[in-house]
Amino acid sequence: MSYFKFRASACLFIISLMLVLSACATSGGGTVTESGQSTASKTTSTGYKAATRTYESDKGRITLPEHPQRVVVAVGDYVGDVLALGITPVGAPDTVFNVPYYKKYLNGVENIGDSYALSLEKVITLKPDLIITYDEKAYENLKKIAPTVFIPYGKYQYKDRLMELGKVLNKEQEAKKCLADFATMIAEKKQALSDVIDSGKKIAIFEITGKELYLYGKSYGRGGAILYDELGLHAPEKVEKAAFEKGWASISIEALPEMLGDADYLMLGIRGDGADQGKDILSKSVWKNLSAVKLGKVYQYSIDDFYFQDPIALTYQLELISDFLVSKK
Repeated sequence: MSYFKFRASACLFIISLMLVLSACATSGGGTVTESGQSTASKTTSTGYKAATRTYESDKGRITLPEHPQRVVVAVGDYVGDVLALGITPVGAPDTVFNVPYYKKYLNGVENIGDSYALSLEKVITLKPDLIITYDEKAYENLKKIAPTVFIPYGKYQYKDRLMELGKVLNKEQEAKKCLADFATMIAEKKQALSDVIDSGKKIAIFEITGKELYLYGKSYGRGGAILYDELGLHAPEKVEKAAFEKGWASISIEALPEMLGDADYLMLGIRGDGADQGKDILSKSVWKNLSAVKLGKVYQYSIDDFYFQDPIALTYQLELISDFLVSKK
């Protein structure tokens, strides 16, 4: 038997063993009330019967701990929401550990590997009482370890997603306060940027990734939610038609003048695998002749800084975007 087959078999055995132990530990029973609350429904290793509640997920009704204590967030996109609600997960994927605005919140959080290649062994050792994911393949294995909530990626805009995770984590009041605080910040920034917003000037988000070029709308990170939803700025009409419904659009280099020619401001992102192509494109006349480029109104953002869209990420991005727009009035 190869090492890899042995490792996979061992992992499945561990999961099965965990299920058996879990069944023994929860045999105390209990009933769920109509409000979703239950009493004495799950017995812990100390004999204490922890309260649980039910949650209607996209995968059906599941039983969750009343107050989750050991949460594993198995996808990077939801880590910031959980942190914003005041919960430090016991485990998170590697994509979040180099993000500057998360670092101070991640002390003691264990790295469980890539979002799409999780270490199930690591997750098991963390003894989670709740797991959150949007990965279909991982879900089937994760639900064998602990109650797992599946929230499809892109189902919710960031506000609704935070509220949904507030339900999952029994932190609905914290979610409401978080959004109210962010709304206050937005109002202050809109006041400071009123002349830019009221001028009707256009801003577009353009990203170079590998050999592909993309435009982004308001639902795929990159500051789109702040620019278009919160500050009320607009993209050029052709960008809105191409990218806003789906959230993004792939374009050719020849289409840059048509798509970005009317933009007064540009947000530019260059992913690591697009560095060489980025240098090439930025040296071409098709880029240099764009109005925003000529006027020096281009903000090159860090992919790590602008990938996520949760209250922590958006607060950080709001400051950067505001500083850029104020400096380029």
